[in-house]
Amino acid sequence: MKKFFSSLIFLSLLIVFIGSGLLLFQSVEEEHQYHHMEEQIEEEKQIVVEEDYEFEELVENNEINDDTIGWITIAGTSIDYPIVQARDNCYYLTHACNGDESKYGSIFMDCRNAADFSDKHTILYGHNMKNGSMFHDLNEYDSHVYLDEHTYIKIYSQDVYRKWAIFSTYSTEPDFNYLQTEFDSPKEYSSFLNSLLSHSEFNDLKVQVTNEDKILTLSTCSDDLEQGRRVVHDKLVEEVIEDE
Repeated sequence: MKKFFSSLIFLSLLIVFIGSGLLLFQSVEEEHQYHHMEEQIEEEKQIVVEEDYEFEELVENNEINDDTIGWITIAGTSIDYPIVQARDNCYYLTHACNGDESKYGSIFMDCRNAADFSDKHTILYGHNMKNGSMFHDLNEYDSHVYLDEHTYIKIYSQDVYRKWAIFSTYSTEPDFNYLQTEFDSPKEYSSFLNSLLSHSEFNDLKVQVTNEDKILTLSTCSDDLEQGRRVVHDKLVEEVIEDE
């Protein structure tokens, strides 16, 4: 009986060891595939940025799919990715921008938003990955120095370049409604903007925002709050439309 239980324990430990090994191999393989894809789309991005924002070339690349609606970059950070949009806000939590399953997910636009960034409030989501990828660097905005050095967000989309400036940033519990996208009146929109400003960790930011402005929100998991979110709100300050 003692020999039986020893064998049972050995087999259990062996199964755990093999399972852990397979999970580790899967994780390493997935990370390798992710970085390989990242290198390829980086080459495509240079074409897009340098050649009149021709996003058709980016979408036609076999590493990108038709859900691609733009490219976001913040100079001096790791945030430099395609933006995708699905019919729901779940798919790209677990899928890369080429449609493959991935724990990294993608940077994706809220499914309620217009893909052409025409809404008063557009929202982008991304994971806070431990390896520093995706929207991990948003958590660095708890530093005023970091914010001053990385104030602008640039987004390239079909025939349009947009530049956004940060006017508010904070970590919050998920019960705070910073994700409203529709407003019945200018007064309601103004009230919403005031709530975003009142939550900001910094009250001396120079960017002013009014109900005439379009805003962009970047959202990820917070490093400070277990179930919280790190949020960065930005105002559209420049829009360049390419001539046809």
